[in-house]
Amino acid sequence: MHTEKDVIIIGAGFCGITVAASLKKFGIDNFAIIEKGETVATIWKTAYDRLVTQNPYFTLPFFEGERKYSMFKTKNEMVEYLTEYAHHFQVYSHIRFTEEVQNINKINSQWHVQTNKDTLKCKILIICTGLTNEPIIPCFLGQQNFSCKIIHSSAYKNGVSYQNQKVLVIGSGNSAAEIALDLYEHGAATVNMLIRGKRWVFPLYPRLRALDCWLWRARSYFKQLFNKYTTDSTIEAMERAIDFSPEELKERVKETDKFVRRFALDLSAYSIYPEDKGAIDMEVNYGRVAWVDRGTVKQIKKGNIQVISSSIQQLTKTGVIFVDAKSQDYDAIILATGFRPGINKILRQSELYLNVNDSLLPKTDGKCQSIVDPTLYFVGFEKNVGKATTYGYYGWCTGKRIAFQLQKRKFSLHQ
Repeated sequence: MHTEKDVIIIGAGFCGITVAASLKKFGIDNFAIIEKGETVATIWKTAYDRLVTQNPYFTLPFFEGERKYSMFKTKNEMVEYLTEYAHHFQVYSHIRFTEEVQNINKINSQWHVQTNKDTLKCKILIICTGLTNEPIIPCFLGQQNFSCKIIHSSAYKNGVSYQNQKVLVIGSGNSAAEIALDLYEHGAATVNMLIRGKRWVFPLYPRLRALDCWLWRARSYFKQLFNKYTTDSTIEAMERAIDFSPEELKERVKETDKFVRRFALDLSAYSIYPEDKGAIDMEVNYGRVAWVDRGTVKQIKKGNIQVISSSIQQLTKTGVIFVDAKSQDYDAIILATGFRPGINKILRQSELYLNVNDSLLPKTDGKCQSIVDPTLYFVGFEKNVGKATTYGYYGWCTGKRIAFQLQKRKFSLHQ
């Protein structure tokens, strides 16, 4: 069976749902969203239980939800919100759940998308699988000898089954910090964090961030009240927010880093040191997000979570030998070692990508359109200082751009 569409969107997360909503709003209805999970926002649905957003700006254009959500949404609230958004814009019925893309090719000006269920064709293809689609799983010398559990953070749910166990968490990002705290609070006998390299650490300041969010919303409300904002003027504002040159981005990063640096925690006494480049520079240009603390630092200072600053030499049957010759027995190792996009596994044309820090990232015009093929878009991969606030902007503006592209093509054919 071959299904022909104007547009195929891969991924029903923040970006995929927003692109679809925008397409619908601008008159494009012949599209499909392919989602490998059973719900929207699968990456949130399958994440560890205690996951909560670190900022209050996770909302999408033109709809904040009918139910009242927490200022910092839980993972379940994120799924509920995106589901509500998809229903509100009537795109939920376009989603093909539990369908996974296996291969993509372009044949005679059409994209052929092969899944585990079907082969679909389309004029325009949009990849919305995000930067965290494929777990990075390192291998260690002697790993085959280790007799206990090794899992990636993507498979971790909670610390219930680790009670009274000795656990090593490898990583220094937010997942590593929150999993280490979760293990301690669930009664793990020993919790060690192996921190490889440097990392910026900041306090969460939930009240300050909540106040900032309310002020931002109030400012937006009064702008709409006095400036008579319309849908068109709001879209224009979104387009301006993501329309900047590389030089302007560099300046934004520099100014923001100068401001946020003053809030960083000094944890040098615990062998945790700030990175040489600024925190925003590291996030925008290297994909390395700062650790925003939710209580882990307090337990590190109390000695309940121990930081190991060495690296692993090899694994043994019962534990780890570190490079400094120290050894430690463990019942489990959790790899909070991050993710990569992994889109090259389904879209294999090497000319589409740049290799940045061992991750293949799409070559785009800075506004999601591929510079190699004008019928190919990658949403959710652009460099920006405020990713959470702009995911929806990029999605909505891309949907509008594609709708006009299709309508122009149909008009040309008609002429």
